Amino acid sequence: MALAVELIDVHLPRGDQELSLVARRSLLLMLEAAAGDAWRYEFHRIAKRDLRGKHASMEHVRAAFADLMGVWFSHGDMLEGRKSTRRFHLLDEIHDQDDAAASAVVLFRFSKRACEMFERSDVYARLSREAIVRFRSTYALRAYEVGAALYSRRDPTWRGDVQALRKLLQVPEGTYLNFAQLRRRVLEPAKEEIDQLAEFDMTWRETTKGRQVIGVELRFASKGRRQALAAAEENQRHSAGRRARREGTTETIVEPVERLAGVLSWPSDDVVSPYSGAELHAIGREHGGGWDVSRLATAYTAFMGDKRRDLTGDRLRKSWRGFCEAKARDWGPPG
Repeated sequence: MALAVELIDVHLPRGDQELSLVARRSLLLMLEAAAGDAWRYEFHRIAKRDLRGKHASMEHVRAAFADLMGVWFSHGDMLEGRKSTRRFHLLDEIHDQDDAAASAVVLFRFSKRACEMFERSDVYARLSREAIVRFRSTYALRAYEVGAALYSRRDPTWRGDVQALRKLLQVPEGTYLNFAQLRRRVLEPAKEEIDQLAEFDMTWRETTKGRQVIGVELRFASKGRRQALAAAEENQRHSAGRRARREGTTETIVEPVERLAGVLSWPSDDVVSPYSGAELHAIGREHGGGWDVSRLATAYTAFMGDKRRDLTGDRLRKSWRGFCEAKARDWGPPG
């Protein structure tokens, strides 16, 4: 999804609060639902099942709605020829349909001032919906938003003092006052999840004066293709065991039941043709930019190595399609 960078800097009415993980995730999903029409002062629609996720109830989302109705922006402006700060709320209204059916919806409308801001914005960050719904740390999701706006720039670095860092990541006032706590409870968990789930990595450097940390640099660097593919694959896996996989304490498990049930898997002879791997061949024809599918399959086999044997079903489809699309861009048109 594309996110206007102004949306990264949102606030709650009180500085000692933080936007919850559910509230921030719901906001991003609502923005995705509004898409290119977010600047219009009109109601937008999102299915309740998209907001609920795996939960049967909407109660956790309704609590998030209360937070979202209090979200406000502040940005520099001009007033009578002098610099000023403009503050305004993000949302005017949320209309929650009282229905548990799969077709139930939520209507929402952004404020007029927010719509004007969306219309004027010409800088956007690209976020992965798959990653957004899988972050478990509020600070990781917040850092992911910041990184998405920076990692493709010439200088993908944020710099500031410790107080600015706390404000950037929306750490509530009065918490983690010792930088060692901030590092352990905020930066390290954020880095772990971003490195595992995002299309970029996060690192930081501390500037000290004596024994006190006085400044921090956050740097967001694009992953190499293999690492980006691994992150995309992780986004398709169940959250159970994610921490263990991150820490390297589990082995790769092949899903033999899926294979025996006829679920899509990479051909044992690495030949992708209309007769051997027909579905993979169709994907290669559609997304490979006109290149010969057998050439794409040879390149994929060399790139993935033994890992290609561990992918089945949707994970293999998405991996293979992404590889074909990447090669179509890199190689250009055939001939």
